[in-house]
Amino acid sequence: MSRRWFFTSLAAALLLIGGAGYFTWARYGEPHRLNVIVLTVESFRADFIRPDVTPNLLAAARSGLRFTNHQTIAAWTAPNVISVLTGTGPFEQGVHAQRQSVPPDWKVPLETLADAGWRVRGLQSFMQIDTFRGLGLTIEPGEEPIPWLGRQTNATSPFALWYHYLGTHLPYKPSPSFMPDLDALLPPGDAAARTRMQAVMTQPTIRTGTVAFEPTDTPAVAALHAATYREFDAWFGNFWSFFHSSGLDRDTILVVTADHGDEHLERGHVGHASTTHDGHLYEELVHIPLFIWVPGNGNTEHGGRVIDAPTDHRDIMPTVMRRLGIESEMPLAGRDLLKPEPTPVRPWMALTSKAGFQEPDPDNIREFRTAIIDGRWKLHLYHLDGAVADRRLYDLQADPGETRNLADQHPDMVARLSSPLETAFAARRIVVPSAVARDSDAEVPVWKVPAASGAVSSESVAQGFRMEWNGKPAADYVIQYQAGDGLLSLKGELETKGTSREFGPVDPVYWKNFVLPYGQVRIRVGPAGRGDRWSEWLVMTPVP
Repeated sequence: MSRRWFFTSLAAALLLIGGAGYFTWARYGEPHRLNVIVLTVESFRADFIRPDVTPNLLAAARSGLRFTNHQTIAAWTAPNVISVLTGTGPFEQGVHAQRQSVPPDWKVPLETLADAGWRVRGLQSFMQIDTFRGLGLTIEPGEEPIPWLGRQTNATSPFALWYHYLGTHLPYKPSPSFMPDLDALLPPGDAAARTRMQAVMTQPTIRTGTVAFEPTDTPAVAALHAATYREFDAWFGNFWSFFHSSGLDRDTILVVTADHGDEHLERGHVGHASTTHDGHLYEELVHIPLFIWVPGNGNTEHGGRVIDAPTDHRDIMPTVMRRLGIESEMPLAGRDLLKPEPTPVRPWMALTSKAGFQEPDPDNIREFRTAIIDGRWKLHLYHLDGAVADRRLYDLQADPGETRNLADQHPDMVARLSSPLETAFAARRIVVPSAVARDSDAEVPVWKVPAASGAVSSESVAQGFRMEWNGKPAADYVIQYQAGDGLLSLKGELETKGTSREFGPVDPVYWKNFVLPYGQVRIRVGPAGRGDRWSEWLVMTPVP
């Protein structure tokens, strides 16, 4: 046998071994340099993890770990995602509304991973908003996870990817093949009920009091949301097939969880804090799924286990970092969920603003909700202008739906649980608006791109959306936006440096669910700190 023939045969054999996907030793030289995928699912309730709704997810769980008593830490997306990616809780984050972000001096875990050679990425345009600033993400918008992951096959360094599945957010409008039979779920001949379900299927927000829901609407609301979960499960089934066929399962930690749940009229609302403007911390919003798959020895480590111990979002990043062998440079509030030695049980505590992202005055939030669970007892505190306005106590074992307030019957328990909760709330981080130097020479910006108001189609932003105006290239600017009108409206601000802002491609699902329903979007820009130097409003009309 010639040496040339031997090496050619060896190369061919190695190609066959690795041709189906990834070959860890060839790519990294070290088996512990694992990839990380964090998949968060919008508004995903734990009580809908069942065979008739999520069969693919449950089948996949037979080779992973399922945590059945997992809790989120707020009632809207940003603080929960921050908790997942940083291992911190809502009291220290201080992110309770738009324009707020984590402390700039934090060295967050994803930055530590980037320094150690991981490529840390996000794939969606909305990840560029201010609430996700400082998390260590490099945003590459415009691509779905499977194509992006497929392009990483020959990469020589590991990656950490966050992807947020949006199709389960309001409006609950599943594809036709998943649509439930509403006629079978609503009272016969009830045209008003049909109108109410139309709101659920078309509006991205349903503020408390804007739709007069009836208790008989509950089955239809739940069925519509369950249909979007089924559609996600079908998406996940395709993702899971790729995850295995590509070989990613051999060198990638996969985390699947939710940002929060959604209410299905348990308290008279549909949605969560940012959509109802009446957020709370009842179980339908905070009890969510968690699944983790960790590779090891050629098979998934700890596969097929169901863990009932209490866990929350703060525990995810410490668990991931320990598997990677990387020490966090900032203290993490959570614990390693796979640590063999027992960990002392600690009370779960959560904090949310009443309106979440849509707080009317982010610099002066008046209403908060906090909650604590210790054993069977759960206490809710309602805070108004810094003072406790209401206390509600529930026995989760006897009353898992939290329908019977026992605060008057158990004052000692209320006092015991109130103490740590009020202490944490008093010590919470409060974001103080940064002072901006007033530029006396600032000019009123004039729009260059887009140059004028008009219709904007999904196709026109599929490859990217860019704004540009005249002004000082190194100056700070604020972009204001107002979507919709009246009760179906959304408004906010984006801080930016320089005279342009790139948003990248806009996902068709995002366009359908979060842009089209508002009918009209108004945008203007001005120098930071100068409320008298705004550009003219651009009025954009989204079309399919």
